[in-house]
Amino acid sequence: MMQTFLEDAENSLNHRTTAQNGSQSSNDSDYDDDDPFLYDQFLHDPDWAKANREEVVAKVLVDPGPFRYNKRVFVTSLPAALLVLALGGETLVLMAAVGTALLAFMSQLGDSRRCVITFVIIFIPSHTYILASVIPLLWLSGWHSLLIALVNLFVILTAGWVLLQFKAFRMEEPTIASVIEQMLFTIYPLVCTGLVCWALGAVISTSVIPVIFSCIWFVLLQLYLVPTLSSFKTQLKPDDNLDVVQVPIVVATVVVFVLLGPLLHIFLSFFAADAPGFTTLFFVHLLFLFSLSLFLSTLLSISQIFEYLGLPTRTSINVRWISGIICTCLSYPVLHAYGLDSHFLPLLPVAIGIFAALGVVLAFKKKKVAMGVLALVLALSLIALFILWIQRMPHNLQQYFLGIFPLNTFYFLMCANFLLCLLCLWMASINAKELLGVLIILQAFVLTICEISLHNSNFYSATKIQLTAITASYTLHRLQVSDKITRQVAIIATGIHTAKSLASATSVVLDGDSRTITMLEMSALMFMTYSLVSVFLYGTVGEKSGMEVLKQLLMLLASLAINSHQLLLPVSMMLFQGSTSFTNVIGLWCMIGGGLVLLYSQAISSIYSLQILKVALALGVMGICVMILHPQLAFSFHSVFQWSEILSLFSLAAILSLQVKLTPNLLVIAAIVFSVCPGMRASLYLWSHLSVWYTSLCVVDTCALLILVFVCVFISEMTEASDKIMKFSIVAAMSCSLGLLLLDICLLMPTFWYLMEMPAWKAILVTCLIISITLKVVMTTKGPDRLPTSSVEERKLSLPLIANIITLAAFLVACSQGPSDPVLHDLWCCTFTTILGCLHQDHIFLPRLTGDKQATPTIMASLGILIISTICRSRLWSWSSFLIIAGGMVEVILVFLILPVFYVAWGILWRGQILSEPAVVFLTPYSILLILLATTYSTWILAVSCLVAGMWMLMYKLPMVPYNSDSVDHYR
Repeated sequence: MMQTFLEDAENSLNHRTTAQNGSQSSNDSDYDDDDPFLYDQFLHDPDWAKANREEVVAKVLVDPGPFRYNKRVFVTSLPAALLVLALGGETLVLMAAVGTALLAFMSQLGDSRRCVITFVIIFIPSHTYILASVIPLLWLSGWHSLLIALVNLFVILTAGWVLLQFKAFRMEEPTIASVIEQMLFTIYPLVCTGLVCWALGAVISTSVIPVIFSCIWFVLLQLYLVPTLSSFKTQLKPDDNLDVVQVPIVVATVVVFVLLGPLLHIFLSFFAADAPGFTTLFFVHLLFLFSLSLFLSTLLSISQIFEYLGLPTRTSINVRWISGIICTCLSYPVLHAYGLDSHFLPLLPVAIGIFAALGVVLAFKKKKVAMGVLALVLALSLIALFILWIQRMPHNLQQYFLGIFPLNTFYFLMCANFLLCLLCLWMASINAKELLGVLIILQAFVLTICEISLHNSNFYSATKIQLTAITASYTLHRLQVSDKITRQVAIIATGIHTAKSLASATSVVLDGDSRTITMLEMSALMFMTYSLVSVFLYGTVGEKSGMEVLKQLLMLLASLAINSHQLLLPVSMMLFQGSTSFTNVIGLWCMIGGGLVLLYSQAISSIYSLQILKVALALGVMGICVMILHPQLAFSFHSVFQWSEILSLFSLAAILSLQVKLTPNLLVIAAIVFSVCPGMRASLYLWSHLSVWYTSLCVVDTCALLILVFVCVFISEMTEASDKIMKFSIVAAMSCSLGLLLLDICLLMPTFWYLMEMPAWKAILVTCLIISITLKVVMTTKGPDRLPTSSVEERKLSLPLIANIITLAAFLVACSQGPSDPVLHDLWCCTFTTILGCLHQDHIFLPRLTGDKQATPTIMASLGILIISTICRSRLWSWSSFLIIAGGMVEVILVFLILPVFYVAWGILWRGQILSEPAVVFLTPYSILLILLATTYSTWILAVSCLVAGMWMLMYKLPMVPYNSDSVDHYR
C-alpha cells in the first residue's frame, strides 16, 4: 500500500511539473481534484481560482413583495418615535431628516442595494447618538436601564421596519425579513406601549400606569393578533401556515398580556415612591387588574386559541362574563382610589350592569316582543338612573362654560349626550346604518363640547380626555370594520375625537396650568385630523387620478400649515428643549410635511408615486436648510440673504430631483444663479467677511462645481463636448481654489504661524471632494462607459486620470487638516482613506483597479497611516530612560516583523497571488506580542489588524497543505 501511495505521489508531482513548465497558460489540462499533492489548484490566477472546482449554481433572487402593513406599524410607532426624537433633540431631528432625504434621493436612482448600504451607514451614528442621549439618565436612577433597553429595542425594530421597504433586502434576506415582520407583530407593540407609559408616568400617578398599559396594549393587539397573511412567507407544503403570527405565539402573547398588567402593578407597588404598598387596597387593585386583563383578552380574536387548546368556544364567553362582573364590582373603589371622584361614581357599577344587559337583550333576535319590552324597561331604568344623578348635581351655581353655556344649559347638553348614546345603541340593533352614522357624529360633537367645557373649567383632566378619545376611536374602528357605519362617518367622528385629544395635549405645553382649549383651535385640529384619517387610516385602495392626488396633498400640507400654532409650536418646544422660534416652526412644517408626503407616496398605488417622492425630497431639503441656517424673520440684508440661500437650495434640489431638461445655455445660467449664495456663504464661513476677491473666487469656484454636477446628472452619453465641459469645470474649480490659497499667502501670511492653517485649504479640500465624489457617482450609476479609461490621443489627460490625481490630492489635504491631538489625527486620517474609494481605473497609474479591488487602496492606506503613526509615536524617541527606549525599540522591531503579513495581504487583494505563505504562518503570532507591548491606540489597532488579516488569510485564502521536500516542487 505504501509503495502504491508513493507511486501516485510521484506521478502527481510529474504531472504538476509538466503543467507548470509546458502548459501553464492552458486551461485544458486534466487535473485530479483528489490528488493531495496538487498545489496548482490553490494558486490564485487572475480569475480567483478556488480549490473547489464544482459548478456553482447561481441563486435565483425573487422579491416576495412589499411589506403590506405599513399603516398599522406607523400608527403604533408614532407616539414612541416622537418621544425618542424629544430625547435626542434638534440634532437627532436633523439626522433623521437628512437620512430620510438622502434615502429618498437614492431610491430615485433605482439601486435598492445602495439604499440599504446608505441606511446602515446613517443608522449606526444615529443609534449611537440616541444611546448617548439616554445613558446619562442612569445617574438619576438605576431603573432607567429598563428605559434604555426599551429605547434600544424600539430603535432596532424600527430600523428593521425600514429595511423591509428595500427590495434588495427582501430579495437577499427573505428569512430575516420574515423574522422582522413577526417581531413587528409581537414585540414592537409591547415596546411602544412601554415607552408611552414611561412618559405618562412623569405626569400621572404611577398607580394608574398598569391600567393604562393594559388598555393601550389591548388596542394595539387588536391590530396585530388577528389572523394576518404574511408578506414574505411562501407555501412550500400544502399544510404550511402563512399567517404572520402562529397560534403558539398568539397563545403566549395573550398569556403575557393577562399577566403583565398585574405583575407591573406588583412591581410598582414594591418600588414606586408614591405607591401605597401591600395593603388591602393593593389586593383590590390586583384583582381588578387581573379581571380587566382577562375581560379584555376575551375581546381579542382568540377563537383560534381555543381551537388550538381543544377547548369549547363557550369557555371564552364564561370567562368574559365572570371577569366582567368582578371588574364592574371593583370599579368604584379602584376609580375612587385613583382620584376619579364624581357624583356618578357610586352609580357606575349599576349603570355598567344595566348597559351590558341592554346590549345582550338588543342582540337577541328571537322573541322580539318580549325582548323589546325588556329593552324598554332597561332603557327606562337607565333614564331613571340618569335623572337620579342629575338631581343630585348643584343647580344654583353661577358658572358659564366656554363663556357661553350657563350651568343648566350644560346639564341639558349632558342629557342630550346620554339620549344620543341610547339612540345609537338602538339604531345599531336594527341595522339603520345611515341614521346611526348621523347620530354617532352628533354624539361625538356633543360629547366633545361637554368635555372641553369641563376641561376649561378645571373639572376634567387631560388624562380623561385621552382615555375617552382612544376608546371612542377604537370603537369607531370596530364599527367600521364590522360594516355598521360608513367610511365617511368613521372619518368625521374619529377626526373629532382625535382633535380633542391633540388639543388637550398641546394645551398642556402651550398654556401650562391654565390649559384652555378654544373652539378655533379645535376646528383647526379637526381639519388636520380629518385629513390624516381620511388619507392614511381610512384611505381608499386602488389607482388614483392626478387631480385626486393633488387634492389630498394640498389638504395635508394646508392642514399642517393651519395648525402651526396649535401643533407645530408645541412640538418645537418639546423637541428643542423649550426654545422655539418661527424659524423652527417653518422648518418643522417643511420636514413634517415632507414626511407626510413621503408616507403618502408609499401608501397609495398611482403612476404619480415617483413625482410625489420628489416633492417629499424637496420639502425635506428645504426643512433641513431652514433648521441648519435658522434664517431671521426681519427686514435686513442678512435675513434676505439667508432666505435666498434656502430658496436657491430648494430650487436646486427640485431641478436635480426632477431632472429638468436644460439646454447648455440654461445650464450655465442656472449654475451662475445658484452659485451666488453658496459662494457668499463659503466666504463668510472661512474668512468671516465678504471681500471682493475672496467672494468672487468662491462664487466662480461654486459655479464651476455646479456646472460639473449638472453635466454629470443630465448627461446621457459621453461626447467630446461634454468631455471638454467637465475638464473645463474641473480646471476652473481647482484654479479658483489655488487662487484662494495665493490670496491667503499674500494677505494672511503674517497672521498665521503655519501654512496649513490657512482657510483656503478647506476650500481646496471641499472642491477636491466634490469633484472626486461626483465623477465616482457618474461611473457607478451610469456605467464605466461614461468615463472612458483612455482618450483619443495618448497625450491627452482622461477624466479617470484627472479624478485619480484630484482624489489623491483630497486625501493628502485632508490629512493635513486633521485635529492637533495625535490619536484624533490618526483616526481622522484613517477615516479619510475612504475617499480613495473614488479612485478609477486609468491607463497610467491604476490599470489594475477593477471592481473587486476597489477597497484595496483604502485598506493599504489605512495600514500605512497606522504603521507611520506607530513608528513616529513609539517610546523609541522619548529618551527618558534606557528601559523605555528598549521597549520602544522592541515595539518598532515588532512592527517591521509584521510588515510581510500586510505585504502578502496586498498581493492577494491587488495581484491575486499568494506571495509567501510562511510569512503569514510564522509572523502573524507576533501581532499578539505587539498587542501586549503597545503603548498607543494606533499600535493596538495595527496589531489587531495584523491578527485579523493573518487569520483571514489562514482560514480562507492560503492553501495550508503540507510542504513537499522535493526540490523540483517550486509551487510558490
